[in-house]
Amino acid sequence: MKLDDLALFLRVVKAGSFAAAARQINIPTSTLSRRIQQLESDSGRKLLVRHAKDMQLTKDGLLFVKEFAALFDDLQARVAEIDDEKDQLSGLIVINAPIIPTQHPLGLIALEFAKHHPNIQLRFQLGNQADYFMRGDIDIALRFGRQPPSDWVSRKIAHNPAILCASMEYLTTHPAISHPNELARHLLLTSNPDQRWHFLHPNGNSVSLKHNGRIQSDELDCIHHAAISGFGVAKLPEWYVRASLENGELIQVLPEWQIEGADVMMLYPSRKHLPERTQALIDFFHENWTGLNSQ
Repeated sequence: MKLDDLALFLRVVKAGSFAAAARQINIPTSTLSRRIQQLESDSGRKLLVRHAKDMQLTKDGLLFVKEFAALFDDLQARVAEIDDEKDQLSGLIVINAPIIPTQHPLGLIALEFAKHHPNIQLRFQLGNQADYFMRGDIDIALRFGRQPPSDWVSRKIAHNPAILCASMEYLTTHPAISHPNELARHLLLTSNPDQRWHFLHPNGNSVSLKHNGRIQSDELDCIHHAAISGFGVAKLPEWYVRASLENGELIQVLPEWQIEGADVMMLYPSRKHLPERTQALIDFFHENWTGLNSQ
């Protein structure tokens, strides 16, 4: 028994005749009659008694209407709601990032998008896990640096230079640091222990350091506060710690060395899997964030 044929049967019952139902759905009356006959054949039940000018439901026909009419009405109502959501942009968008998203301009742009679409809900998640593309509950992920292969779209949205920094308390109670190799004797704070720290000096010398941080966290805010509290030397985005450098909470370490940063990446499922609301937010990012438009 085909659901399409069942839907046509219910349409005929509601319309009151084959001719009226055929006009509503714009198919020949003969085709409609043949489909109802097929439904009767598939179900093994006589549903309608046809007369020259009218029709009557059999007991099985009445049973079908009782059992299925409300279900189909609910289904049609839900389909209409989905179509309405598509037109009006409503529903939940989840943005996952290793920082509080509103600390980055993209988070503020997302809030502006929500102002324009009052039926949109935004959920900001803190996280830096590499399995974002497997979780199923994330619409857009912000990450730093290269990401593992996946079928998600990856867009660089900003260059992200990094610096080493530590509190004055830590620097005055531990050996001086004049070369990246000396960091091996220090307590290090990191958001990604699997990622080497790469240094480049203006004279052309380079150093690659494998580290095992004393404090490790997926959230940059945790590393930031650990550095301010004197737990060790942290590698953090320059823009993220600028205020702490200016107010003296943190001191830059090895300022003559350039440490490789990790570009800010925006990641989202391939276009064919995107809900309209998510695609609309990504388009809004493109329209309002110069970092995206310059890539």
